[in-house]
Parts: sequence; structure tokens; C-alpha cells
Amino acid sequence: MAAIVERPRKNKCSTWQATVRVKDHPSVSRTFASREDAAQFAESVESKLKELVLKEAKKRARLQPKQASLENLLDERLVDILTAYRDSNDATERQKKNLPTIIKVVGSASLREINSSWNKKYVERMRVRKTRVGRTFSYGTISIHLQIMALACRWRADSLNIPAPVLQFSKKHFPKHWENKRSRRLSEDEQKRLEATLESHNAPSKNQWLILMRLALETGARLQELVLAEWAEFDLNRKLWTIPAVKTKCNKERAVPLSTLAMEYMRELLNEAVMGNPRIFHRLGQPLSVSAAFHKFVNKTGLIDFRFHDLRHEAISRMVLYKRKLSIFEIMTIVGHSKLSMLMRYANLRGDELADRMD
Repeated sequence: MAAIVERPRKNKCSTWQATVRVKDHPSVSRTFASREDAAQFAESVESKLKELVLKEAKKRARLQPKQASLENLLDERLVDILTAYRDSNDATERQKKNLPTIIKVVGSASLREINSSWNKKYVERMRVRKTRVGRTFSYGTISIHLQIMALACRWRADSLNIPAPVLQFSKKHFPKHWENKRSRRLSEDEQKRLEATLESHNAPSKNQWLILMRLALETGARLQELVLAEWAEFDLNRKLWTIPAVKTKCNKERAVPLSTLAMEYMRELLNEAVMGNPRIFHRLGQPLSVSAAFHKFVNKTGLIDFRFHDLRHEAISRMVLYKRKLSIFEIMTIVGHSKLSMLMRYANLRGDELADRMD
């Protein structure tokens, strides 16, 4: 329903206010110089609002547990289930960051249409899609997407109190040896060159970029854990950083002891701290923008195939080599690895380093 009201003004021409009201949607108002413009706006907006309300009603109806059965669940669209899962309290922060991309690509297929052919097409679409930093999506990331889809479908089945359907979210169409385990290390010379590039960065954030890289090498922490770190997580008297579960990949709280060098970096950050701002890296952006900017610094330095996450590989390798007071189990606890096989993936020890330790 649309209403157009004249608004007289003293010593000026009247204006015309168009107000559009559609059930189940907030009213929309706008003022115009002429009644014709107001009427045209009202007609256009009313039509669009009715279409939007109808679309939302259909979407809600699709997810209503009318008759909770496997057959009805198979008729639901995957995109609707993923959207509902994203908006729920059950999805983790990491899943919520992946879900917008997944939702854009899955299309309108129902669960009944999720088969090997659909699976193959999803992999193909993701392999030609670009990330925010211009790289193609890796098979590792696509594997995570498939896991999230399977979890969301199980979540939906649980909400209906019915058995979860068996769906074709598999890595069958991945190439052999797709799990290309990175072994990229950072040499001493490369580190000096990268630090020189960061030091030449003419911005107030220069020092925080340097400390971000150096803390990554001292703690083995992930990009998100570092960039979003807050002062409340640190007990500098005890030389301890407690990372909340919500910020870790495995959703488990992790205690990271701070080395002498790490403590020096923390004191530098403390000197730059801003009252009222909880973040220790308050001059840097969010994880995605920091990752993209770091990629630019790497390119400017001339490093080949180096990513911020490779700093974690380097840090863990250095811990295994040089932190001899720490046991393997203690290193796993510090970096958040629950399996020895995962630690072995990250600790990429070079032959010359091992040769130096033989005698």
C-alpha cells in the first residue's frame, strides 16, 4: 500500500512524501518536489518490496519442518541450508568466513541433485575462481568447503531430528597428489630483505608490520590469531599469551609462552598502544586485508612463492631445531597441533641444518 502526502512549506513550493507499506517489511519513505515523481517512486518500490517479501516467504517455507522426513530434506536447496547454517550459532567463525564464497558458487541444486557430477562441477568452478589476493582456490580450500557443506547438511538433519542423508561431498575428482604439502622455508637472507622492505614502508604502521612478522616467527601463531590479538589475552608478567578458543583454528584455547625476543616485541607494541583500543596491532586491518598487503610486500621484495602462513612453517621448524629445552609434545601444545603427523608437515628441516647438528 502506498500513500502520497503533500507537505506545504512557508514561502516555498510544497513537497510530496511517498510512503510505501508492505506487510512483513518496514515502511519506506522519500520526499520529492513533484507529486508525479512521488507516485512513480511509490509504484516502483511497492512492486519491488512485494517481490522481496514473497521471495523471503518462500525461502522460510522451504526451511519449515512441515513433515520431518528424509524425502522432504532431500527437496531442500543446499544454498538455503548453508545460509541458515551461516546465520546460526552452531557455525564456527572459520566456517562463517568460508560460507559466503560457498553460497555464491553452489547454485540452486537441491540435496537430491548433489551427486558425483555436481561435485565435479563445483570443483571445476572453484578452480577458475580467484581469491581476494588474486590466486586460484587450492584443492585444500575446496576440501574445506566440501567438509562445511557436509556439516551443514548434518546440522539440518539434526534440527529435524532425522538421520543425515548420504551425499556426494567427496574429493573423488581431485587430482592425484593434490595435497601438495608446502615445504617453503624463509632463508636468513630472505628474512633480512623482507625486513628491509617493511622498514622502507612509509606509513605509521611500519613498525607493527615488522613486529607482526617477527612475532609470527617467534610464536608460530597463525595470521588471524596475531592480527586479532588483544591486550587482555596477554599476561606479560608471566610471559604468557592465552589465545581464546574463538580465534583458533581448532576452537580450543591455547597457551603460548613468550620468548625473550617475543617479550621485547610486546614491549615495543605496548609503547604504541592506544587507550580504548583493545588490539595489539591496532594500525593493521583485518586478516584478509593484512594477508593481501603482506603478499604485496613479498612481491616487492622479490621472494618467490612465499605466503604469510609459511612464517608458521618456518617458526615451527626453528622450534624443532633450536628450542632444545622443549619436547616435541610441548612444541605441539604451543603451536596447536594434536597429531605428530601435522607437526611433521610443518617442520620442514633442511639437510644442511641436520648435517650441522651431527657433530
